Amino acid sequence: MRLLSDAIAIGKKVVIADLHFGLVPFYDRELLDRVLRLAERFQTLIIAGDLKHLGKKSPVEGFLSKVSEIAELLIIRGNHDIGINGYKALKIGKYSIFHGHSVPEETVIGSETLIFAHAHPSVFIPAEVGGYKERAFLSGEVEWQGKKRVFVLPAFNELCSSTAVNMERPAGFMFRKFDYSNWDAILTDGTILNLKQISKR
Repeated sequence: MRLLSDAIAIGKKVVIADLHFGLVPFYDRELLDRVLRLAERFQTLIIAGDLKHLGKKSPVEGFLSKVSEIAELLIIRGNHDIGINGYKALKIGKYSIFHGHSVPEETVIGSETLIFAHAHPSVFIPAEVGGYKERAFLSGEVEWQGKKRVFVLPAFNELCSSTAVNMERPAGFMFRKFDYSNWDAILTDGTILNLKQISKR
């Protein structure tokens, strides 16, 4: 497994999440192009939830058709994906992948490594005047039927709102269930920041 800028590669498979097509319609074309370029590099593209944005018109059918011409496409349903066929979760070897808005099945929890999304994590970076947020992965460990490695994907759609995890609690049951204060935030350029050291809470 390796981290890309805003995706996770597992062998010849790649995982992204939170595309939210339709959120800002003028960005959909650029977003689709980014996904297609990524799909060309792998045999399988896995979307870990929220392909579309609930309540917004989006080019989902065209997206599904174009990606399927390039790579195998596997979709895990997120809380925004009403009407989309997909999985509740996927297991790939020692990895389990789910969206993160609800507790997954017991079989998923048994994996060594959990990969999920939903939280749209970012880190607030102070600057001379105010500051700014940078999208980030989260990486840590939890004790849940044994020790698990955890990776949280950033939103692939750069225009999605995000949660500065060093200032506020992210969405999702994992952040209510476990203490994440000592996890690492990994920015999309690879910079690693420990949340305990940069916390503003």
